[in-house]
Amino acid sequence: MKPLVAAVFAAILAIAGAWSARRRPWKKGTGGRAMLLAFAFTAIPFVLAEAGTGIISFFIGFLSIPPILGLGSLVDGAILTGGLAVATVRLRSASRTARGPHNDYMRARR
Repeated sequence: MKPLVAAVFAAILAIAGAWSARRRPWKKGTGGRAMLLAFAFTAIPFVLAEAGTGIISFFIGFLSIPPILGLGSLVDGAILTGGLAVATVRLRSASRTARGPHNDYMRARR
């Protein structure tokens, strides 16, 4: 069951990372290369970590999920949470820079 959970979580992380990279390319660049770099640096590490836990569990049995609150689910949850947090922070900072820091300051002063 653990490899299946890891595959689903890796797919979720890949989709969230692709969406984040598309909305905010690397270093405000344009084009496919900037989006690919953003995906490679911010999403791929989490996708590979999640896939790695599934592979390790499949071959060795370590980090298995049948204990629902075991080490495997804790590690998977931490990787998923970290990856989604990185994607969310990148998107939030993209929307903040689109509005401009001055606009946020002026809005807070009203």
